[in-house]
Amino acid sequence: MTVERTLARVDDDLRTGDVEMALTRLRSLVRSLPHRLDARERLADVLRLQGDAVEAGRWSYLAEHRDADEVAAFERACGDDPVRIMRALRWRGDEQAAATASAQQRLLDVRARAEAHAGKKLDWTSPGREVGGSRWDLAGVGCFLGGLVLVTLVAIGAATVVGWIL
Repeated sequence: MTVERTLARVDDDLRTGDVEMALTRLRSLVRSLPHRLDARERLADVLRLQGDAVEAGRWSYLAEHRDADEVAAFERACGDDPVRIMRALRWRGDEQAAATASAQQRLLDVRARAEAHAGKKLDWTSPGREVGGSRWDLAGVGCFLGGLVLVTLVAIGAATVVGWIL
């Protein structure tokens, strides 16, 4: 489905009062096309209608014209931690991919603050992790332990079935 068609469906959802479906469509659109500033701003508009200043500030962060109170609420929700702000923006790729000069500058500013805070070079593909670094994170450890538990349970199940048969 094209972006324009998705945005038209969002308008239809809102006309019929299906705000949750509109939000689902917009979140999916922003997740798959994070460089589309119009989709981010539309998501912020719908969240604003619901009174969610934090999320409206998050998704309007790169907008040409944004509400300073919403942006401040978003930054406070991130604990004023620029690395968390960087992660929460869900940008992917280079800052130059942003369609406007103000969005490019905001992305550059956030990354510079995050790098200063983290004391290392960061990029938008995995904010908070070292560029080119390879370290285990909690998700990796969780996957490993989950796999280990699964293998153990399968072995126990197989031994039990063999015991029943014999």
